[in-house]
Amino acid sequence: MEHTLRKSGAYGLLLGIALSILFVDYKSVTPLDNGSSVTTYKSGFEYIVTILRFGIIGMFIGLFISWKDFEKKNNTEKKKSYYLEFFIAFFLTSIFIMFALNW
Repeated sequence: MEHTLRKSGAYGLLLGIALSILFVDYKSVTPLDNGSSVTTYKSGFEYIVTILRFGIIGMFIGLFISWKDFEKKNNTEKKKSYYLEFFIAFFLTSIFIMFALNW
């Protein structure tokens, strides 16, 4: 299981980075009143941090999907685990902290 989780985490990270490179804007265009516009570019550090943030979110989603798939396939012993509750609490807490710190 550890090998599967490691692989799915790496694939989720790579997929998250690839999608964020495609869809995250590195510039913003502000139209002015006279018909022209002003283009401002993000700094390199800010752009890379944004891409890595979405990549890490993709990694967590990949880990969660792989873990649930493994549990569904290997339904031998049914013990009560608190992994799902811990994952949801950790994920929501990290999202709240990101928005609170204005990432």
